[in-house]
Amino acid sequence: MKTAWVWVVTMLAACSSPASETETPEGTTGETAAAAPAATAAPAKTTAALTLAPDGLSIVETPSGKARLVPFGIPRASAERMVGSVQGEQLGKGSSAECGAGKIDYTSYRDDLQLTFQENKFVGWTINSGESPLRTAKGIGVGSTRQQLDAAYKVDVEDSSLGLLFSTGDLVGLLDIDGIDGLVTSIWAGTVCLID
Repeated sequence: MKTAWVWVVTMLAACSSPASETETPEGTTGETAAAAPAATAAPAKTTAALTLAPDGLSIVETPSGKARLVPFGIPRASAERMVGSVQGEQLGKGSSAECGAGKIDYTSYRDDLQLTFQENKFVGWTINSGESPLRTAKGIGVGSTRQQLDAAYKVDVEDSSLGLLFSTGDLVGLLDIDGIDGLVTSIWAGTVCLID
């Protein structure tokens, strides 16, 4: 009888031994082997572009379309930081005391963009040369035709000491010639100095 009990205990021990459990790869548990982590989709890369606005500059994120205004009146350092996050490094800084509005400081960026400052506040922006790709929310910028300008905005045009001046609210610029074939040669908003 004692032999029979030894045999039953041995059989029970064999049934519960580790050798009889499902084997898992070394360093893993049964749970991690059974459930491999699901692959997660990488979030879409967020990029941003600058849009010209009559009350500052707008940073528009893609693909979301979320816009953040860089408004006139904010401190110079904040405006430079925000614009620099999209336009990259500053290309130059300077100042001019020969402006009708008084002393103007400026910072230049790629795409012929110049920010203007008075008393350390962001007060205006200018694009006054080149084939800048920067545009308003309605698609107007340097190189736009008079026809495109008229289709996007209600525009007033007049001869001035600077040339053929157009304005639509707080957005102002110059055309090379009068008529439908005219092209926008410069565009600005806020307080600017067109001497430099």
